[in-house]
Amino acid sequence: MTKRVLMIEDFPVMQKFYKNALEQEGYQLDVADDGEVALRMVAETDYDVILLDMLLPNVNGIEFLERFSSRPPQTKIIVLSDFTDESRIKRARELGVSDYLVKSDYPPSELVKKLNELDGVSATTDDAKGQS
Repeated sequence: MTKRVLMIEDFPVMQKFYKNALEQEGYQLDVADDGEVALRMVAETDYDVILLDMLLPNVNGIEFLERFSSRPPQTKIIVLSDFTDESRIKRARELGVSDYLVKSDYPPSELVKKLNELDGVSATTDDAKGQS
């Protein structure tokens, strides 16, 4: 079964950068370019993983986490941001993120490895590979 990922990222180059690698690995990827759109999407669809940027239009990453606090327990949220402010990282962890990654440290191949390491998230089944 293909795992569903929602990437909440407003920068088109970054969207494409990660999208190609994740889809090639077999993940089904949806993209939201602002936090408000993402909140509507998570209300309609159950995602296995949410990749969340912190600096977003309309609803920022922390506000998204606060408003999405009643998420299904199986949904993992990974922050993928350039912000390294300790107070922001601490607040994101308090709000239940699975991990907080700095974009410059996680090129697409490393992000795929990270996702595959998450319990129950790997999309590397024979049926999922190669489908885009």
